[in-house]
Amino acid sequence: MERNRKRANLVLGGGGIKGIAYIGMYEAAEAKGFRFESIGGVSAGALVGAVIGAGYKAQELKRILYETDFDKINIRDISREMPVVQRFIEYFEKGRYINDNSIEDFLQIPAREGLFSEIIEPFEFSGPRGDILKNIIAYSKEKCLFDGDFIEEWMYKILLKKGIKTFSDIRTKNTDKSNPKGYKVRMTAVDANRGKVVVLPDDISFYGIDPDRLEVAKAIRMSTSVPFAFKPVEINKKYGKSSKKHYLVDGGILDNFPLWLIEPSESVPLIGCMLKGKAKFSIFDPLSILKKIISVVHDYGIPDVKDYKNCNIINIDTGNISFLDFNLDEKEKEFLIQSGYKAFNHAFRRRIPISIIKRYGFIYILRRLLGLC
Repeated sequence: MERNRKRANLVLGGGGIKGIAYIGMYEAAEAKGFRFESIGGVSAGALVGAVIGAGYKAQELKRILYETDFDKINIRDISREMPVVQRFIEYFEKGRYINDNSIEDFLQIPAREGLFSEIIEPFEFSGPRGDILKNIIAYSKEKCLFDGDFIEEWMYKILLKKGIKTFSDIRTKNTDKSNPKGYKVRMTAVDANRGKVVVLPDDISFYGIDPDRLEVAKAIRMSTSVPFAFKPVEINKKYGKSSKKHYLVDGGILDNFPLWLIEPSESVPLIGCMLKGKAKFSIFDPLSILKKIISVVHDYGIPDVKDYKNCNIINIDTGNISFLDFNLDEKEKEFLIQSGYKAFNHAFRRRIPISIIKRYGFIYILRRLLGLC
């Protein structure tokens, strides 16, 4: 029966807590008999992709979701004193906020003097995007909501139950030019110093670390380091006798849908899932301000993928739920799961070619669909 399952590759975009919708997507894929061979992801997509790649089933993912205590990341009380929020309010009060483009302009304004004192030297990337990355690190180092280590610890325990610790545990024979070592799951982060997307585990060798020995949970921690919410991951890279800190953050900053992680294939289709929604925004609510800033940062630099061959792009509606809505009630969680389920089913609804209908006749086709012949 396993041989009759549909082979496919999978790429999951970022979206914070909205990634719950991928559980519904996976449930629908299972029901239709899909088997994912290679999986790529970023941020929430990296987290869910790793769990799917570890061998968990959709019902197990649901159980994990409902058993997880999200009180550790309760963010209902956001102070105006949080640096990035405070600076944006000052920016707004000067009458300079107009639309989302204004948030990009705001993030290019140098942070307060002194914030760059420890991090300015290693930065190699210049220009507007470089300024944004510098500000992300500066603000996050001064104050962010959480350290993010609990995500790594949580994922470590979940993956270990399936016997997975490092990337050497998820190597397969499915190699190609983009994935020469055949890792079943790969993900992206951003090296803010270099303004560069980092593919994990492959590119971790740049920092003197063996890709096979990188823990999958650590890579997830890097890929999910949402700016201002979680501290960036610091890696010390040696340069001769000295060393410099590199700051790795959420890969969605430069590319929130890394479809290119998996090479196109004539024989194995690629399924790419994106989380689409529009969160509410109030200029008078600090939490709303933070959510909006993060949303704009993650919409930055998404590539055009219209010409990707043998590929199905699935857009999942997440309504007005934002990256940081970790205090979802049961109704909202179920909405996300059902959105993912419906989106996948819609994308792969059963189609009957006109030529088949002409050949066998409509009544015969209908009887076959109903199981009458």
